[in-house]
Amino acid sequence: MKSFYFFIPYLFVLGAQWFPSKLWFFPGESSTYITLSIVMILIQTLCLFGKRLGFFNINHNTLERYLLPNWIIASFYFLFMLIFPLRNRSWGDGLLLLETNLLETKLFGFQFTLDEILESILHSGLSQLLNTYHITNDPIVSYSILSYGVGIFFLFGFLHLSKNKPKDLSILFLLSSGGILLSFGYSEHYTLVTAVHFGLYLFLNRYTKAPKDNDILLYGSTILVALAMLFHLVSGYLAILLFYLWYVHSPKEKKIKHLLYNTLLGSLILIPWFIYFSIIHDPTVDKNSTHLIHPPFYPMKRWISLNHFKEITSVLYWNAFLSSFYLFYQWQFHKDKWKQFIQRPNHKALLVVVFCFFLHGFLHNPQLGFPADWDLMGFYWLPITVLAFLYWNQEKNIDWEWIPVFVFSVLIVMVSAIKLNESNPKDELVWEITKKAIQTYTEENQSFIQSLPKEEKKFFAKGDFLFFKGEYITKQLCDFPEKKILIDKMILHRKDWKDGFLKGKFQSKADLNAFLTEATKTNVLYLKSLEANMICHPML
Repeated sequence: MKSFYFFIPYLFVLGAQWFPSKLWFFPGESSTYITLSIVMILIQTLCLFGKRLGFFNINHNTLERYLLPNWIIASFYFLFMLIFPLRNRSWGDGLLLLETNLLETKLFGFQFTLDEILESILHSGLSQLLNTYHITNDPIVSYSILSYGVGIFFLFGFLHLSKNKPKDLSILFLLSSGGILLSFGYSEHYTLVTAVHFGLYLFLNRYTKAPKDNDILLYGSTILVALAMLFHLVSGYLAILLFYLWYVHSPKEKKIKHLLYNTLLGSLILIPWFIYFSIIHDPTVDKNSTHLIHPPFYPMKRWISLNHFKEITSVLYWNAFLSSFYLFYQWQFHKDKWKQFIQRPNHKALLVVVFCFFLHGFLHNPQLGFPADWDLMGFYWLPITVLAFLYWNQEKNIDWEWIPVFVFSVLIVMVSAIKLNESNPKDELVWEITKKAIQTYTEENQSFIQSLPKEEKKFFAKGDFLFFKGEYITKQLCDFPEKKILIDKMILHRKDWKDGFLKGKFQSKADLNAFLTEATKTNVLYLKSLEANMICHPML
């Protein structure tokens, strides 16, 4: 049974290529996955049975002599990340995120939303800085810079954890995780918050080992979790971790003190930011588009369903297969060692983090579906990876039967990265046109938007630009029967949208909802026409 376990990764990938529909987490060519699986099955067979049959005998010292140090592997992988940045806009929020970032940066100086205050501010702030110095006005560059910066932090963090065993191949746990694609020049708002999470895990790994440092542990964790929440509200699930740390690590005589001080500390970090952007800043946040006010929870009636289970397992497979697979193996076949490992306070804390983000993955409704929401739903990949890394790193000798599985898992991610490096020419053209549309729109409408009440500016600009862009891009499409009708609808919607704000009609929720219903229908027609028709008259 233990021997068969090593073949499961290859057999699953091999079998998945004959599924009726292509699985989203295998974006590469089926022939590549099939070839890799067959080759690695042969290598795994040789590794498992060659020694038993006396074909060869490799001891630990001999094996380690020929292994590359972790830092060399990490260096080559970083070069690979630079060569193959993620350009497929179907993964993540895609063009909509870039559009919102650029539009708000042009209109208001930077982008901000209550869901991800610091994440959006830092990305758009860097974009504005690059534009100010005439380097580029494309936010993709700022996203890429910060994404690669996070990748460097990940690599150095894991190398630091393995400094006592520089040739144990433990870095492969990180490099085989789908979550590492956050570091491939990825244009999304989950890179920086994940870096803060990693900082928290490094902090927990150090300070949960020393019971005397409970003040540092509790206050430091509160600061890091509050900071992470400013980057993205998904970090709010880590409140469970803070409660666990307080319950377990706070001495009885300090419990009330720690509870009060931690509550005060977290509040002092969070509340001023939310008050400022909700009430004081001009413009204030758009309260109609924040998940803080409208949390997208998964429908309760579908909590226990095949589709929900499929979504969770697919995200787990893509984001942290090797680490999860390795830890499950230890739990299944080395229960005594596993119990000793998981009883350590730093490992328990990381396990609580895994639970926090699994809870998020269970409760949150992935509105964009997959692969678009692969990143939002899989924050547990990093604590799982750190746990697997720490387990492997504690072993006295390298279990070389695992090496083919490691290599295979890394290659699967690399194959996916190469495929996701390919961009859709039409998407790239639409983005270039959208950038031009944003420039034109801001020049024509910025003064009017600034004249609106600060509570209405962002909401108005978001809707107004939607109709402006719809008209602007539809005019550049090849002719189709509904083209003029669609353009006229966009013009009319834009006029009604402006009148609704100027005349106060949208103070009525009923009037606003009625308008948005009709506008949504038109936008759906626009998206379908954009998908169905080529751009024949680009104005760049």
